[in-house]
Amino acid sequence: MRDEDFRWVLADWKTRKLPSVVEREIKLPLDPTYIVTVTGPRQAGKTYRLFQLVGELMALGVPRSNILYVNFEHERLRRLDANDLEDMVKVYYEMFEPDVSRPIYLLLDEVQLVNDWDKWVRRVHDSEKYKIYITGSTSKLTSKEIADALRGRSVDYTVFPFSFREFIKAKRAEIRDPETLSYLEERGIVLRLLREYLVYGGFPRVVLAETPEEKRALLKSHYNAIFYRDLVERCRLDPGILDLILSSLVTGATGLFSVSKLYNFAKSLGYRTSKAKLIEYVECARQAYLVLLSEIYSPTIRNRKQYPKKAYIIDNGIITTLSTESTENLGKLMENIVAVELARNGYTLNYWREYGKREGPEVDFVITEGQRPRQLIQVTYASSKTEIKPREKAALIKASQELQTTHALVITWDLKAQEQQGDLKITYIPLWQWLLQPQKYLQPV
Repeated sequence: MRDEDFRWVLADWKTRKLPSVVEREIKLPLDPTYIVTVTGPRQAGKTYRLFQLVGELMALGVPRSNILYVNFEHERLRRLDANDLEDMVKVYYEMFEPDVSRPIYLLLDEVQLVNDWDKWVRRVHDSEKYKIYITGSTSKLTSKEIADALRGRSVDYTVFPFSFREFIKAKRAEIRDPETLSYLEERGIVLRLLREYLVYGGFPRVVLAETPEEKRALLKSHYNAIFYRDLVERCRLDPGILDLILSSLVTGATGLFSVSKLYNFAKSLGYRTSKAKLIEYVECARQAYLVLLSEIYSPTIRNRKQYPKKAYIIDNGIITTLSTESTENLGKLMENIVAVELARNGYTLNYWREYGKREGPEVDFVITEGQRPRQLIQVTYASSKTEIKPREKAALIKASQELQTTHALVITWDLKAQEQQGDLKITYIPLWQWLLQPQKYLQPV
């Protein structure tokens, strides 16, 4: 019996004032018929998204007494099992006296720390008395493992680090309609904020930190937690090999990587491993939301699997924190931020390269509708057409002919223009403007 522990924790929730939050754009259902799982990288803001949900429910008239939030990382809630959760619900009804004619909302933060949590959650959900939301810790379970445990009863919502729009909200900056943002002073403010976002990323605590030193310290802490808790401990990976792989992926972010080259490099340093094991390392990093992978666009599985993948990192701050480069590579940081924004908006990451050629023209992203290519995206650090390399435009033209697409988007630093190349319409848009209105310039998913 853990009644006293539950009384203490629930009394804290009953009297706690909701913290102020930066409103997140990801929408959670307010009246779900399924279990809502909220996953994402460590420190991206999953818990605060639940607090935002509480405010949204109360604004719709749901009594706070019908909303129970519990964080199972609390020191009083260690070593729980499913039977203890029955005691928790009993104490909740005693203390809160909810309106039983209305649904009860259970917000269960890090519930995976409870033994046999999944059986209890499934049974409670099947009673149809509760609306259940749970967060997933990548140090315990991946989103796929949560879905498997809940056996088709859940829908996953991924919380990413702040988008640029959320970043601006957090900075309390006021930006007018991007289409009318023409004053030099306002544009200067946006470009200054964009440069900070490119360098330090969008992890909420990092964004709100005041000094570069504090931001770098937080980023190192975030990365170390992912490295040791989400990867070394959870996946039981060799720290030396893992450090070698992640260093290669982070420093080579936005570029092609080859497991064979990683294997030969590891072997030359004396590590005993295999290509299959290295693939497992990369997959663990993907499941921990540290790495995003992009495949070559092809209608055939064989081509997609035999060509090297491109790696992107979930947050630019991790790239700059671990980088050994003396200056920021803004072109690389721009492409990485575009990849993350595409993933945030539900797009599959694909790149284009002429089949059979390991070198040559490349298009950064292919936007598809189903399996059909609809739009090409190239990212370049340019502020005028003269700064755009001829090979970048040539790659778009070649890809458009091969894939039979008529729309291309070139995301620039501060160039806005349009041109027609035969059947191909090329739109040039500044990165800041695209980040503020990505859906306006993208073809349908």
